[in-house]
Amino acid sequence: MNRRLQGRIICIGALLLGVLWLTAASAAVYRWVDEQGRTQFGDRPPVDQSSEELRLKLRAPAQGNQPPATDQQRRELRQKMLDAYQQEREEKRQARKKRAAEEAKRKRACIEAKDRVREYESAAGLYDLQADGTRRYLSDKEFRESLRKARDEVKRLCRSGD
Repeated sequence: MNRRLQGRIICIGALLLGVLWLTAASAAVYRWVDEQGRTQFGDRPPVDQSSEELRLKLRAPAQGNQPPATDQQRRELRQKMLDAYQQEREEKRQARKKRAAEEAKRKRACIEAKDRVREYESAAGLYDLQADGTRRYLSDKEFRESLRKARDEVKRLCRSGD
């Protein structure tokens, strides 16, 4: 290939790369809120709604993002990734375990709250045990209020499947 043709190809290639870079650098991003109140983003503004054009700052890639050069570097990077994945899995497992324990505790509290409502509904009366060991029976109003609170506790703790 002669030098003149090579020069033209290089110039055309550089020109195309420049145009592509300018196009990418000048690409606009628009933000708007849809009918459901969710924020949306797009490369073209919506026709039927007002939108805001966002200014994006383009950065050159960081120098640290170069691929590893040696096998040792690749092994170290792979081990770091495996360690990070293992840690993430362990954190998720611990979170699931915690959620399961909290759910079991809530279900137990639901059962106890339902039992309390059944006891209140079947009781002839409720009483408070005094410090001296005597009983003070609740008035009808106090009884109804205690039953209402117990039912509210069931609503708070129990879900439809419990």
